[in-house]
Amino acid sequence: MSKKLLLEKAHVEGIRYYDVYRREGGYRSVEKALKNMTPDEVVEEVKKSGLRGRGGAGFPTGMKWSFLAKPEGVPRYLVVNADESEPGTFKDRYLMEFIPHILIEGIITSCYALGANTAYIYIRGEYAWIPDILEQAIAEAKNNGWLGKNILGKGFDLEIYVQRGGGAYICGEETALLESLEGKRGNPRIKPPFPAVKGLYDCPTVVNNVETIAAVVPIINDGGDAYSKIGLGRSTGTKLMSACGNIRKPGVYEIDMTISVEEFIFSDEYCGGIANGKRLKACIPGGSSVPILPANLLLKTAKGEQRLMTYESLSDGGFATGSMLGSGGFIVLDEDQCIVKHTYTLARFYRHESCGQCSPCREGTGWMEKILLRLEKGQGKMSDIDLLWDIQRKIEGNTICPLGDAAAWPVAAAIRHFRDEFEWHVTHPEEATKRNFGLAHYADPLEVAVG
Repeated sequence: MSKKLLLEKAHVEGIRYYDVYRREGGYRSVEKALKNMTPDEVVEEVKKSGLRGRGGAGFPTGMKWSFLAKPEGVPRYLVVNADESEPGTFKDRYLMEFIPHILIEGIITSCYALGANTAYIYIRGEYAWIPDILEQAIAEAKNNGWLGKNILGKGFDLEIYVQRGGGAYICGEETALLESLEGKRGNPRIKPPFPAVKGLYDCPTVVNNVETIAAVVPIINDGGDAYSKIGLGRSTGTKLMSACGNIRKPGVYEIDMTISVEEFIFSDEYCGGIANGKRLKACIPGGSSVPILPANLLLKTAKGEQRLMTYESLSDGGFATGSMLGSGGFIVLDEDQCIVKHTYTLARFYRHESCGQCSPCREGTGWMEKILLRLEKGQGKMSDIDLLWDIQRKIEGNTICPLGDAAAWPVAAAIRHFRDEFEWHVTHPEEATKRNFGLAHYADPLEVAVG
């Protein structure tokens, strides 16, 4: 049984509300930080913990905090990225919906460490019901003296505001998020300057996602050293995983990153195996933007070792044989699923969500969608497969933000590992068309993700 740090109290009745959360030990990290620690000491504990950003990139959180500029007389901000728009990912939604106070507590402790007196939660517009839950939690925290002026009599002031997003996947990119938060169109900014120097309103800003900020609570409560002993190597602490697709038990699971991918998929504690007695075909382990892996490379690394649920193990061998832990959106596909159809679905999504600012992404995502649809309709040619490869190669690394990479990687990985399936669509056009447009039970990963 994996250790639970964030979801340990998730099923306590009434944990959404302040009185129950406080009774169960809530807000201890705020008391400890404000009464017994300096802001720099809090940052050092986060560094010791080895916590890496849980939004996808996996950058060390304490290091990111230490980059924050501290010019005299200039406000600093913490912005919580709750724009959880990565298909296949819904873990942050779970935290905000069922344990909102752990996020509020994490924000208070983090803002104390950063010297920020204002924090924003930028939440995905489609999460229409959750801002009300967060607003209630913020009001409860303020009524009980955890927000406002002179918190705990320590001279620290803080206000938290909830901002509904603009309904765009691109706003999950931190600089596009800041643009949207300022009331502009959510176009990514050219970096440098980075948000730590010139972020929200041109002031020093830290942007972290919901799970990352919530993890600050157990780190301060138990100490950074204790947190670093959970997990393996540089993959410390616990990680929330959103599991969906063709599995018996879809849901949100907290793992300690020492378990194997095989255990995560097939054990009854987690996904419970493949649904309907089918065989495992492939998996997208970290949200729709990371490379898909066929079953043989998913369960074993290129060296023949068991693949573990860690940042390092999942990326072992690079994209030729590995993938990424990413945002923890674990999408499982069984033997009946068509990789070409899934790749088309993802290409359609990324074409729709491209902001259009960069030509390679604006034009390339459209061309990938068109070519994949042509293959799906039984109108493709063998040369289309090479054309797809060439287009994705010219998108990757040539855009302002990572959306171009996110669109290119699924196409590259699908061709790399399942080229024979693309060729089958060319050589068997009538069968391919009938298979993909005639199956009512077809599992679309985007529908699974938002369902």
